[in-house]
Amino acid sequence: MSSVARCPHCLRKIKLTDLRFFCVTDDDRRHEVSLSIMDKIKKRLPVCKRNFCKNKDLTVREVECKHCGEKIPPQILFHDKFLSFCTIGVAGAGKSSYLTTMLHELKYSGLPWVIQAMNVDTTERAQLSEQNVYEARHCPEGTKSGIAPKPQLWTMLDNSTSGEKVPTCALTIYDGAGEDCEHIGYTAADATIARYISGSQMLLIIFDPLLLASVRGEIGLDILNASMATERQTSAPANMVSMANSLANYIRQSSNINPGKRIEANAAVVLTKLDALREMQGGFGASSTILKESPHAKMRGFVEADSAMVDLEIRDWLARQGETAFLDAIDANFKNVRVFGVSSFGNPPDQQKRLAKVRPHRVLDPIMWFLAHEGVIPTI
Repeated sequence: MSSVARCPHCLRKIKLTDLRFFCVTDDDRRHEVSLSIMDKIKKRLPVCKRNFCKNKDLTVREVECKHCGEKIPPQILFHDKFLSFCTIGVAGAGKSSYLTTMLHELKYSGLPWVIQAMNVDTTERAQLSEQNVYEARHCPEGTKSGIAPKPQLWTMLDNSTSGEKVPTCALTIYDGAGEDCEHIGYTAADATIARYISGSQMLLIIFDPLLLASVRGEIGLDILNASMATERQTSAPANMVSMANSLANYIRQSSNINPGKRIEANAAVVLTKLDALREMQGGFGASSTILKESPHAKMRGFVEADSAMVDLEIRDWLARQGETAFLDAIDANFKNVRVFGVSSFGNPPDQQKRLAKVRPHRVLDPIMWFLAHEGVIPTI
């Protein structure tokens, strides 16, 4: 687990002296503020000292990274722990849907955490996504290709401890949506996403089972069409294997890792759209662990036995579908892999892609694994 702050944009390690500080008045006038010697000693943000400024003696409101020039939240430096993960996958796999419901459940699951957005962009994106899914009950639209979304920046406050100071984690979420991981190229957006992938402690590799030829042959056309975010008709085996290998090569090149060395970043392979698999004859049995309620949030820790069984059940299901090549590629390239199954909505959308009452299933499992691995929560 990292205790070193990094710029969420260029991913360089940062401290106070790596930042530029600006005082911004209500009329949008802006001037730079320098760190004092006491600011550096006490590791605090500077205050404006300009005579006649409306904000004189007030703490600065705007901060930039000296390395890349991007704006970052002033409070990002002052966390106890720094965590980051990136979601990746082929177009239409359900990344946006998953992130929306995962963040909502993280806020309202009963866990002893308070989740706060660090900046306006993160707040507005989260509110818009939640309103669209939970109130309007519409499936989220996929992020447009060629766009590298800005990182989502969250603070997690651990409310389980007493005392004057509440332990905090800075959680940076990189949304790889918009890229095609089967054919990672060299555009500006690809370069940005590559940096996010290489700098993340965990990769959420989103895997859409509806792209499997064996699944598509057993599911009704109405459910298939309602659950597919795109019109893509290709089968998944070659796509997913290509994505896994392309992703691994990308990380190795950018991080100078030898071909035979497994990549250290945790890889959570997330099988989405479990709700659409219910009518499959070769699907998961009614007594399967994966279909039961997740115990992690209730136990306030990561229940290893439950997760290990889910991992085993999905691997067995993929083997029965004749689709082991993808997991073989992931296992060969990553040192620490765990497989999860989720349903972002609980039920498939209707033909107009409208949702019934949203009841997410096991969407917190991957991040609970990550938090346990990083020592934030216990493994039970």
